[in-house]
Amino acid sequence: MINIIQQAILFIGILLGGITDAKTGYIYDWITIPMIILGGIFSIMQFQLFNLFSGIIIFILLLITYKFGKIGGGDVKLFTGIALLNPFNKIDFLITLFFFSALIAMMFYSIYYTIKYYRLGINLKREKKGIFNAIIISIILIFYFIIMTTATIIKLNFVLLLILPLITGLIYFALQRGIKQEFFEQKIKVKDLEEDELIGETNNEIIKNILKGKSLIGEFEKQLLLKNKITNIIVLRNLPKFGPFIFIGTIIALFYPELILTLFL
Repeated sequence: MINIIQQAILFIGILLGGITDAKTGYIYDWITIPMIILGGIFSIMQFQLFNLFSGIIIFILLLITYKFGKIGGGDVKLFTGIALLNPFNKIDFLITLFFFSALIAMMFYSIYYTIKYYRLGINLKREKKGIFNAIIISIILIFYFIIMTTATIIKLNFVLLLILPLITGLIYFALQRGIKQEFFEQKIKVKDLEEDELIGETNNEIIKNILKGKSLIGEFEKQLLLKNKITNIIVLRNLPKFGPFIFIGTIIALFYPELILTLFL
């Protein structure tokens, strides 16, 4: 009975998180905090030690990622809640969830923003370095998968599953500088900075030196910029929403938690 309640709370949490993230760009604490609290209680009641340890580890690792501006704070808490509410108390569920959430999101947004950038007009001169790096990574990946499949370490069908996402992901990687500048970077007044803004790459060196390489701007960094008489700054806004894809990945993992291991081994 507790396990059924656990799954119900998990489903409601990821559904609400996906909806609010898609609509507003935020996954609110009123969704994630109850998931974390109830997940911890149920894990203790059922002696689900894996859930407790994985929840703590995931929170710490994603918090570090958040500090580097690579993931949203709501995503960190949502993933922590999911780990604590893991109805299978096994790593298979989490691996499948993470894999398919990331895979589907990468493929969708790579195609979406590449098409938008193409319609706007791709600046190949600006993307020269990115294209070169993408080619190098492509060559490395080709040799890697040839070796791994020849040695029968991974299945061929797993490689085939990755082909389209990898191709679209590499195209996005090659064009990411222009995509960020055209669709995500906005110049705003420093006094209008919101909590946990992400700094854009095209800011001048003075701003970068003041922030000492930090990409996440909090109240302290905001006051530091104002103190140094910086009035405008370029930040990243309207970034891709990950919540809906966490929902999709979790649903896949709920129905077939061993899917990724079945494909891989």
